[in-house]
Amino acid sequence: MTSLVRYLAADVLRGQRYLAPLLVFLGGMGMLFSSDAGQPLEAYSGSSALLYPISAWVAVVVATSEDVVRREITVVSAGGWSRVLTASALVAVLFSLVLAVLASVWPVVTNPHPYTASELFVGLAAHTGCALLGVGVGLLFARPVLDSVGRTVLAVFSVVVLTYPLGRGTPLGWVLDALGHNRVSLSLLGAVAAGAVLVAGAVVAGVRRA
Repeated sequence: MTSLVRYLAADVLRGQRYLAPLLVFLGGMGMLFSSDAGQPLEAYSGSSALLYPISAWVAVVVATSEDVVRREITVVSAGGWSRVLTASALVAVLFSLVLAVLASVWPVVTNPHPYTASELFVGLAAHTGCALLGVGVGLLFARPVLDSVGRTVLAVFSVVVLTYPLGRGTPLGWVLDALGHNRVSLSLLGAVAAGAVLVAGAVVAGVRRA
């Protein structure tokens, strides 16, 4: 599994399609924290809201990095779709967790309000939850569940856009509500758990569809 993860990660890096979501993420973070972004936890709400769609985008990039023929060869060589989808999920999660760490540390450096270690930990938990939720959504509609990249992008975009108006009715809403009110809540850990379940569910759905 380790060699498969390394192969898929190298393939994503070589294809450079990850640069688009990365640059959008960096640009968004730069705008969010170009001035006083508010109290520590409140400041994290903006970056958490940004990380959710970016992570979904990253997951789509990872899931579609190979064309159909190459992916079939990878599936045969790796021993089945279950191994390939699990490895793809791990790569997408790893990429997104790097962004989650960066999003957690960024305001500590740029925001004029001081951050405690506990606030940094809360921010990391919030960003991790949003990253996992995004990856789960991205993988849920990627190949082999949907074979067309166009349909995948449309489905992921629709779900992401519809998530925000639902507010506290979604795990993302739990995170944004807690951070927006500058309070620590167990719902942050609930969002992490929900994100992990969503990623696992996306892998299972892909295996069954294949």
